Amino acid sequence: MIDLNGTQAAIRAGYSEKTANKEACQLMAKLHIQERILLLKEKAAKRNQVTFDDLIHDLDEMRKADLKDLYDEDGNLKEIKDLPDSVTRIIQELSIIEAGPLKSTTKYKLYSKLEAIEKLAKHLGFYERDNVQKSIILAKYIEPPKNG
Repeated sequence: MIDLNGTQAAIRAGYSEKTANKEACQLMAKLHIQERILLLKEKAAKRNQVTFDDLIHDLDEMRKADLKDLYDEDGNLKEIKDLPDSVTRIIQELSIIEAGPLKSTTKYKLYSKLEAIEKLAKHLGFYERDNVQKSIILAKYIEPPKNG
């Protein structure tokens, strides 16, 4: 299992690029293929010692990360070795820009907190509940089709 992209998997399996998407959809509809993919996902999670709870915990840590922890009491950016783990986990990229022999600037690019919140909401089913509520509300305003 490489990337969970059905179209790319079909191409790697020898299907033409023109029909790969259609073939992937047809293959994914087959129960034995769905079961095999689930088994491979479970093996990968076990092999890497990753659980659903671990992923939810990590997303929640990203959600709760506080930018104040990047700075010391005087408002200076802390060195990376002095940052708490909860902050270092949300650093996507670190750049050190040399501005001279004794001067440099450190720049942190952080993962998106909004993206972490959206992923948490999706995984915890918040959107599904919202969609069900919307369909119930809409059903009140839509007349059933008349037979005849």
